[in-house]
Amino acid sequence: MLSTNNNGRIGQNPTSGTLSIQRRKDLYAICSKYDVIIIEDDPYWYLQFPSATGKEAEARGTLLPTAQPPHKFDKSTGYEFLDSLVPSYLNFDPDGRVIRLDTFSKTIAPGCRLGWITAQPAIIERILRITETSTQQPSGFVQSMVAELLMGPQPAAAEFAKKSKADQLTFSGWKADGWVRWLAGLRGAYERRMNRMCTILDDGRFQLKQGTPVKSTESDWAVISKTKMYSFNWPRAGMFVWLQVHYEEHPLWGQVEGQKLAKALWIYLTTKPFLVLVSPGLIFSPTPEIAEEKGWQFFRLCFAAVSEDDVDKASKRTAEAIKGFWLIKDKKEIDDVEAAVNVQEAQEGVMDLGMNWAC
Repeated sequence: MLSTNNNGRIGQNPTSGTLSIQRRKDLYAICSKYDVIIIEDDPYWYLQFPSATGKEAEARGTLLPTAQPPHKFDKSTGYEFLDSLVPSYLNFDPDGRVIRLDTFSKTIAPGCRLGWITAQPAIIERILRITETSTQQPSGFVQSMVAELLMGPQPAAAEFAKKSKADQLTFSGWKADGWVRWLAGLRGAYERRMNRMCTILDDGRFQLKQGTPVKSTESDWAVISKTKMYSFNWPRAGMFVWLQVHYEEHPLWGQVEGQKLAKALWIYLTTKPFLVLVSPGLIFSPTPEIAEEKGWQFFRLCFAAVSEDDVDKASKRTAEAIKGFWLIKDKKEIDDVEAAVNVQEAQEGVMDLGMNWAC
């Protein structure tokens, strides 16, 4: 059994990684060969960002990668937005081996811990029989709220007939058309936030330093050094930017242990005037070995849970804080950062780029 929770999800958490269509087809072929069931857990599928590739190339002055040929659907969904998305494994599943999991928690509200399963009828029948005796039902309140939002109020026929024509014509639910319009609008809002965050972070990736000016017969000149402090990929989907900090380029690298530098930077970000809280990569490391080796090198930034104005402010503060941290050349200052900060005070007014209301 193959789970795509971290092996093929669209907008994987925390990296926002997305597998290409061809890679997904290759994985499917292997599963078909060895008769492996695929559980496609894809909560961020509707949050795909088609502008990311072009925006990243434009911001960095690089060539656009060769475009993948679009997937040819046997039949259109009837909605341009849905047809534009990277296809689900269900779209090329002649064997009926895919079990797809979806959720409302990433598209309606974080408290909507409610989802649905799509699979071939024989599998659904067995899942229903198992869950009848083994699974507690999701919140009844959430089920009612989502049902009314999508389908509208469901009064008894006799009760509905007593309503006035005006009342009968009031809100009757999103239906499929409204649901898809909502998803397209939500994707657009997140895409704008992502582009704003990445543009600002891109502008601040390098530390520029001017060397001592040299006099020549015609003019003075100086060597400008350029140090990359951090790197990241513009997300193609999801809610997060996965930032790798290049501590090996820090002036104190070799004098201060890497994990100590990482902890000090995380604290430094929360202090005035920056006041930004990001999620350290350590908490996403699946094993202690990965945490020890490289988990500490990363931060996860979330652009989904804040307004566009706050995205701008927090992104600028993040870039400025990292730039300020790179100016620290005395390892005693690193100790002072760790010792002096009061966590409660540091978190007052902090702009949280680590928030994940739908993890």
